[in-house]
Amino acid sequence: MPTRKMKQLYEKVGTIHIHTVFSDGSGHHRQIARAASEVGLDYLLFSDHHTLEPKRQNLEGFYDGVLVGIGYEINDRQNLNHLLAFDLESEVEDGAGSLEYTRRVVEAGGWAVVAHPDERRNYLPAFPAYPWTTWESQDFQAIEIWNQMSEWMERLRHWNKLWLYLNPRRSVIAPTRWTLELWDRLNLKRRVVGIGGVDAHAHYHPLWRNLGVEIFPYKVQFRSILTHVLLEDPPEGQQSQAALQQLIGTLRAGRAFVSNRYVGDARGFRFWAEDVHSGHFYSMGDRIPAGTELQFQVQLPPDSSYAILMKDSQPIWKWHRSAIPYRSSEPGVYRVEVKRGRRAFIYSNPIVIEVK
Repeated sequence: MPTRKMKQLYEKVGTIHIHTVFSDGSGHHRQIARAASEVGLDYLLFSDHHTLEPKRQNLEGFYDGVLVGIGYEINDRQNLNHLLAFDLESEVEDGAGSLEYTRRVVEAGGWAVVAHPDERRNYLPAFPAYPWTTWESQDFQAIEIWNQMSEWMERLRHWNKLWLYLNPRRSVIAPTRWTLELWDRLNLKRRVVGIGGVDAHAHYHPLWRNLGVEIFPYKVQFRSILTHVLLEDPPEGQQSQAALQQLIGTLRAGRAFVSNRYVGDARGFRFWAEDVHSGHFYSMGDRIPAGTELQFQVQLPPDSSYAILMKDSQPIWKWHRSAIPYRSSEPGVYRVEVKRGRRAFIYSNPIVIEVK
């Protein structure tokens, strides 16, 4: 097996799953990108419902230094099985159900991401759940392991509406264990990338006469669940199509991790493994042949309390300030969860030692 040194990585931080006036959001692309620039984001991936019209209007590109990519969101006739479809030139036929439209997205060269897979709420009939139910699909390539709006809605009750409105980021605690355990099981069989989503709409809610409030301004959500992408080559500069292909290609490979910006700035986090015998380095998203002995290592952002190495959803090692490597050749899905105090902070994509 050839060896390689651990390369310098180029970190890009952004937000995925955003709606605009082209469906049920309230903002325009340029306005939303300006808000992202003001909070220091590098990219945005938009996904209006059932349309790629903004792409046809050539709205992809750089705005105020923020790279804008455009996909769209599909669902079935029961308003279930929401799928984010990126890297497409046109919409696919979606009338045949979620198994079919997921397959068609992939066949057309798109990147298929399951949205808010674990919604279960039933407390307020006006706000039903929209879970993913078609788990027999072998075509989707990624899932939202953490969705800001979904988690907020899951906590919504009649008695806590005001508190949740006033504390939109504080109310986001962690992905569900159900989602994380399912994600690990999927990765035992094939690569399924984990991303974070915000499901931003910036809805305007009327209160009285001409008075109203904006539920979750875009800028507020852009300080919550972020997806950090680790490019292995220098960024493509201001060539927007090349930059988008580099960004989405890196996401497809799983070179990414998810953070909660409310808890802290996760820039600089790294998780990798080194082959004990060959010295070869592996990154998040890599799948390694059975029997390979690896040393797993992390680099933590400042002030992180600790990191937990998970194997098949079970904690097996803990890093505090020191980063003593953990060695293993056992097949399984290895990923890292980082805490800051008691709060969930970072979730890495896995490195997988495959089963024989």
